[in-house]
Amino acid sequence: MEYLEVGSLLYHGSAVEVLQIDLSKGFSKKDFGAGFYTTSIQLQAEKFAVIKAARENVSRGFVSVYEFCKLAELEVFEFKKADVEWLDYVLCNRGHLREQVIHVANQADMVVGPVADDAVGLVLNQLMAGTYGVSSSPIAKETAIRLLETENLHNQIFFRTPKAVDCLKFIKSYEVNR
Repeated sequence: MEYLEVGSLLYHGSAVEVLQIDLSKGFSKKDFGAGFYTTSIQLQAEKFAVIKAARENVSRGFVSVYEFCKLAELEVFEFKKADVEWLDYVLCNRGHLREQVIHVANQADMVVGPVADDAVGLVLNQLMAGTYGVSSSPIAKETAIRLLETENLHNQIFFRTPKAVDCLKFIKSYEVNR
């Protein structure tokens, strides 16, 4: 996790400023479940802020900036790349699988890995619709992953627990116009 060290800046794009993180406001049908999502890539957060502002039908979005203050005593799980393990975990959290995937990441304070943005979401939806064959088959999953590899999969750093959120220090926020 070369981009996640003490002192690293992390960015959160939203339709609102997030001065205080409230884990109860996280939506459950996201890549890694309900929690707080950040990235080490400022431009990615700005794009998310614009997308979220458009969805909320407001004229501007916000990027909230945090300093990552500590890593000790946190359970962190990292998906190093978009592979079948990552794909199954994302599909489960997004509600595409009937059965829950039991995964060690479910016990972690933080999960780090590739982000399934809107373009990736299309590939996942096509996978589940059977476009690449039976969605649970290794061939269909490998096809989806191969298509995903053509995308520039940015990172997401997910905070699941209050203990993890306590490792973030709010620095500032700024507006991003649509």
